[in-house]
Amino acid sequence: MSLAKFSSDFLMESFTLVDNLFINEHLPHCSEKQLKVYLYGLYMCSMPEKLNSMEEMCATLDVTEAELVAIYTDFEDAGLVRVVSRSPLEVAYCSFKRANQPPKKYKSEKWNDFNRELQELFHERMLTPNEYNEYYTFLDSVKMDRDAMLMIVRYCIDLKGESVRYPYILTVARNWASEGVRTVADVEKKLDEYEAQSEDMRAVLSALGRKSGAELEEKQMLTKWTRSWGFTLPAVLEAAKSMKGGKTFRKLDARLDEFYRLGVFTEAEMKDYNAHREHLTELAVRINKTIGVYYESLDHVIEVYTSPWLNKGFSEDALATVAHYCFLSGIRSLEGMNGVVDKFFAQGLLTVDAINGFIGEQVATDERIKKIVEATGRERSVTAADRNFYRTWSAGWGFSDDVILYAAELSAGKSYPTSAVNRLLSEWKARGVRTLDDAKRVGTASASATAARPSSSKNFEERSYTDDEIKSVMVNIDDLEDKDL
Repeated sequence: MSLAKFSSDFLMESFTLVDNLFINEHLPHCSEKQLKVYLYGLYMCSMPEKLNSMEEMCATLDVTEAELVAIYTDFEDAGLVRVVSRSPLEVAYCSFKRANQPPKKYKSEKWNDFNRELQELFHERMLTPNEYNEYYTFLDSVKMDRDAMLMIVRYCIDLKGESVRYPYILTVARNWASEGVRTVADVEKKLDEYEAQSEDMRAVLSALGRKSGAELEEKQMLTKWTRSWGFTLPAVLEAAKSMKGGKTFRKLDARLDEFYRLGVFTEAEMKDYNAHREHLTELAVRINKTIGVYYESLDHVIEVYTSPWLNKGFSEDALATVAHYCFLSGIRSLEGMNGVVDKFFAQGLLTVDAINGFIGEQVATDERIKKIVEATGRERSVTAADRNFYRTWSAGWGFSDDVILYAAELSAGKSYPTSAVNRLLSEWKARGVRTLDDAKRVGTASASATAARPSSSKNFEERSYTDDEIKSVMVNIDDLEDKDL
């Protein structure tokens, strides 16, 4: 915790200083988002820790985390910042004065020819000593031929005009150097690659709805997609076609990166994946609408819920049925429905018929239990305790419904009729009672009631269930784990 800090009103009334070197050397070449990020980040350097976060900047500037990382990576290449950490993102803004101090001195005579040829490429302005030093440092560090560097500078001027600044040029040179470009022959090969892909690039630009020419970064992306990642042009065009909303090279790069990680490389594979994805989206919307929830983005819903449910073997109609039952029983969240789905899965109930059959069995069982409760002289709904006792009496102790109903009739009017039924059935079990006739022979002498045998029909498909019946069963869904279906 800080001992002293600026108040919020002090910070709002103070100033954020921007170095003139940034305005002169970098600002003309920044995109709108890059400029916003640099200035807002500079402003955030003086903000309290709780307001100084990636989430805060993304929300304020309406940029994604991926865009923010990409922008600061470009700034790092230009020497404006140092990316301390990418996850979580932590950035240190660099001092221009320190950045402009040459790390070592170079003998001018050694660079005379290079200096002259470099200056000749710029007809409209004079290069500064600092610019020359940046080129010296780069060439010295990556061991690139000077003539190769001059070719890269000429290419950047042809692409951007003479207003292009050294940070951009050195970023291009650094990227090419990382691909092994060191000599004039290497540069010529790289330029030939760009020329050879001109028709492909026009096709990609058309698929993205772009009328302007391609930037150097975009040419590098196309090379990466087709040569490094192994996508064919038809696959790249299919990926572009499948995108929705504003289509950009950045978004297409992210889309192809997703396909690359999934091992989806061909046009046919992409079509299958996109069709399946669209199907998953429709199912997610259907389920969300049924249980009454809404998500603007369905990616998380598909990844965490819909897709795993289908992978377990549930049919789509079965999931829609479960969603309907969840809604009727007051379960109004995907996490709540996930719990119900897991319990149905544990019992192997994966189809509409299987799930409806289970619901039907539970409703029929509740009807039999209700008759037993009424036989004890009470009028109320069936409870979970009633179901547990009935399961013990029938499945555990082996009594038929008519014997249990007779015991209930004998217990009518007692203060605790359920306990009385338990004691009576326990006594009969010990004495080997199994049939209604056996029960009547050993029953209380004053008992004169006879029990009617309830119907054992299970033709559940010929009747519909009321909302109350479904709620009664679904509210006690935890019982599923103990059911012997």
